[in-house]
Amino acid sequence: MKHIYKFSIVLLAVFTFIGCNVDDDDAITVLPMKELTASFDKQVNVIAVADDATSYDLVIKFSEALPSYSTVEYSLDGGVTTLAASSQGDNSLVIPISFAATENSHTVSVSDFIVVNAAARRFTTNFTGNTTVQMVRQGYFSAKMTWEGGQDLDLLFGTMSSGWAPGFLLDSSEGVTNEENVSGSQLEDGNYGMVVLEWPTNTFSQPVDITFDIVTAGGSFTLTKNAVDFGFHWWGTKSTDADGNVSWTMYIEDPS
Repeated sequence: MKHIYKFSIVLLAVFTFIGCNVDDDDAITVLPMKELTASFDKQVNVIAVADDATSYDLVIKFSEALPSYSTVEYSLDGGVTTLAASSQGDNSLVIPISFAATENSHTVSVSDFIVVNAAARRFTTNFTGNTTVQMVRQGYFSAKMTWEGGQDLDLLFGTMSSGWAPGFLLDSSEGVTNEENVSGSQLEDGNYGMVVLEWPTNTFSQPVDITFDIVTAGGSFTLTKNAVDFGFHWWGTKSTDADGNVSWTMYIEDPS
């Protein structure tokens, strides 16, 4: 009986100890996951860069100060992946994009946004908005003309007067494929036009649907029209505001 009594006392002491131990423990709190985002500061497809600029600072902003070291992975003009790093506490990241005198356009594409130990810190990361942006000099203009069929078309690009009279030839493209390309740089504000001819007589052998894919500091544009015969088939007006923002007004019918 003594042994049974002593064993009961031991069991009672053990269960009392366990019960006190559980009651004294703090409850475990699991923090909810929080999203940390990065995005281009300017949510536009094309950013205008000054004609005389030697570089442009592309800004990426974070939704809040970084909790630790981070990287943004990006490619320049479709090249190899490059890392741009930020430190704990940063609210933004600047990526300098160099512009040589002969360069008119650069494109940056972001592929990833990584924060060290994000999961342990209860963060998820995401790059939001546009993931690609193009930087174009203010006075730059390029046009690609494409069409179907066997006609041999040529493309000319030049200035026009305020009344839409032909001015000076700036560029021409006279290839043998179904694609012609013209461009201009450091263009002043004013009127411009593109003429389409068919080799060898200039006159069209038949009507043809032509498409213009145009890149400017005011944006990228695609215009399609049915061209019945040779002559002007695109007109445009470039203007720049006091803040350096470029805009183009474009026509596929004679605006004069």
